[in-house]
Amino acid sequence: MLIVSARRLRRPVWQAALACIASVAATATASAGADTIPPVTACDRLHQESGPTMRVSEAQSRPAAGGLAAHCEVIAYLDERTGADGQKFAIGLHLRLPDAWNGRFVFQGQGGTDGFLGSGDAQPGGGQPSALNQGYATVTTDAGHSNAPGPLGGASFGLDPQARIDFGYRADDVVTRRAKHFIQAYYGRLPKYSYFLGCSNGGRHGMAITQRFPDHFDGVAAGAPAFRMPEKGLSGAAVTQAFAAIAPKAPDGRPILAQALSQADMDLLSKAIVQSCDAADGLADGIIDNVPACRFSPRTLQCSAEKTASCLSAAQVTAVENYFEGPTTAQGRRIYAPYPYDYGIATEGWRRWILGNAPDSRVNAFNVSFGATLAYLYMTPPHAPLASEADAVYDFYRSVDVTEAHAKIFGTSAAMPESSVQTISANAVDLSGFRARRGKLLLYHGVSDPTFSALDTLDWYKRLTNAVGGEKETADFARLFLVPGMNHCSGGPATDSFDVLTPLVNWVEQGRAPERIQARAGAKTPWPERSRPLCPYPRQARYLGQGSIEQAENFTCAVP
Repeated sequence: MLIVSARRLRRPVWQAALACIASVAATATASAGADTIPPVTACDRLHQESGPTMRVSEAQSRPAAGGLAAHCEVIAYLDERTGADGQKFAIGLHLRLPDAWNGRFVFQGQGGTDGFLGSGDAQPGGGQPSALNQGYATVTTDAGHSNAPGPLGGASFGLDPQARIDFGYRADDVVTRRAKHFIQAYYGRLPKYSYFLGCSNGGRHGMAITQRFPDHFDGVAAGAPAFRMPEKGLSGAAVTQAFAAIAPKAPDGRPILAQALSQADMDLLSKAIVQSCDAADGLADGIIDNVPACRFSPRTLQCSAEKTASCLSAAQVTAVENYFEGPTTAQGRRIYAPYPYDYGIATEGWRRWILGNAPDSRVNAFNVSFGATLAYLYMTPPHAPLASEADAVYDFYRSVDVTEAHAKIFGTSAAMPESSVQTISANAVDLSGFRARRGKLLLYHGVSDPTFSALDTLDWYKRLTNAVGGEKETADFARLFLVPGMNHCSGGPATDSFDVLTPLVNWVEQGRAPERIQARAGAKTPWPERSRPLCPYPRQARYLGQGSIEQAENFTCAVP
């Protein structure tokens, strides 16, 4: 799928997928207040806000149409410049100001590597009306660059030092400030409450905000956060190399990555994981709630002789272990986090990220699209230019020296005095400023996420707990909700439809911390009528012993 941005430039497929799932699954809504605040300034007068560092390209009143409430739409570009390589850069801002404002503001973080202006609205999951239709002023941003067409378009901006910084964190700051400036100019007052929502890269932006700009938002919901994006990009190369090494060869001599594991192999692995771990939470229902208790090993499936449909080859077992345990450098240093074994490995969502489904040596795995990102955005100095073809990116990903690249993601240069890990990652646990202003952070992560590991987010949460002094102190301002079976931001055999904005608003504005979040399964799951509570870590969903196991009210959140 190709998605056209406001600048009419197409994104790579994996970014379109990320953006789509981030906007659908990562966002949720809260009911607007009964009192609404009308505008005091005509929309078209916002053109007058243009100045030396900002150009307002559009400020126009929009009647209710196309499923959107009546509002003022503003598109502006900040800090327009020409980069050292001749690329044109600006930080884009897409703002929607509803005629009937509820006094609140939502910043929607986007997926992929940004690079597109976005809809300017937050699209909640769970069948809720859009944030704009509930009365929120909403904004999105391209984070300072516009992605060029083709497989390298999502990464070439990384050759520009300032573009790296704008993407890493600066755009979050300047767009928030400018959006609030427009809100004050239009309504005559600043928002009473401000919220940030995002999944994947959007979740990374949310975490960066709590660490770098703690005064901007009252509440942040960060899903499947890509807070160690450079490390994950390099890990993806190592994993791809391992699977490519065991894949059968096409007539052209290149590996058929998608056939490193057949669908039957993945089904076998998934069923064995469920059989081994499902009942650890007290109920064999296809959902592995007790993630820490899962001790599955793929070696239990290793063939004792020739490969058959009922076992995995020794080479397949080694490649699977390399993915789940986390690849290492030549010195044995783990590059990224391990992944939990979970039911969702057999899904199309997992396959499309890690292996793809191309029937020949062509590759369409989203994971491989990180190849150019690793080359241009994560490594310092950047890698030499790659050919603008997906196969060339694949060849780079399969051949790059992982140990050397590991040093380069932590590397600096005269032009780039911050490493990509310093600029892009959001791995700090010092949230003292955010906590002091009584901000609330709601994290959620699918256990079957093939992209960013739920165990990495869980490890970060544990480190935060140690930093602030205990579980009780942490739960007062930050809570983590694991979603068993869910792939990246949505999908998988999971109850993946849920609202995070309403509980976040209730927590911020009423002091009601989320003790559980109601979630529903989708139509394509094995249990389309199922609902379950999502529980704040370390609590897990537990069946009460009576009533239908398809209904959330028959479950409680308990400490295992």
